[in-house]
Amino acid sequence: MKISLNEALKFTLKWEGNYSNHPADKGGPTNRGIIQSQYDKYRDKKNLQKRSVQFITNSEVLEIYENFYWEPVRAKWLQAPLALVLFDTAVNFGVSGAIRRLQQSLKVKITGKWTQEISDVIHSADAKQIALEICKLRIAWRYYRVRKEESQKVFLKGWLNRDNDLIKTIQNMDNIKIMSDDELIDIEIDDLSFNTSNNEEFSENYVIENQVIEDLENISQEDLR
Repeated sequence: MKISLNEALKFTLKWEGNYSNHPADKGGPTNRGIIQSQYDKYRDKKNLQKRSVQFITNSEVLEIYENFYWEPVRAKWLQAPLALVLFDTAVNFGVSGAIRRLQQSLKVKITGKWTQEISDVIHSADAKQIALEICKLRIAWRYYRVRKEESQKVFLKGWLNRDNDLIKTIQNMDNIKIMSDDELIDIEIDDLSFNTSNNEEFSENYVIENQVIEDLENISQEDLR
């Protein structure tokens, strides 16, 4: 089973929210998951004058997500669980960050770029299991990052709840409603009140072993925000 970009966006935009410029957010000004620097690149490519990401349009959001995140991780060719996780991880960790975690989960050489080695094994792998493994690496990195940078602790509850929700979505993927490619997601984002009741459960289930941390330390942080 596969999903469309719009269905994946239904999940991702629920967690990204509207315009914000939190002083501790290394990505800077962000709107619907698009950071200012990414928006600048997009408008430069279109030969358009730069402007605040606060004024990004729905059509621009959709085009950026498709061209800069969905297509680079080849999500449209993958089974639904892995497509959703890779896309959402690309948005949250950068494309190379998503691919590195995919490579680590597939136990192939970590390069941060799509390789033939990935193509050789990805379609025979258990998509749901690999997707869950990527979620495990996401959660491990959250705790590691907060330990390294105290200023990021303010985001931890939201990060963990996003990962929690992603895991639940993957586990229920057989019941997901598939949307057509020409349906445009236009979600109004309200302030989210995060439910942290399951955070302790995940911290216990995904114990951060020394080897995991060593592996994470070898993963470039260039696209994290």
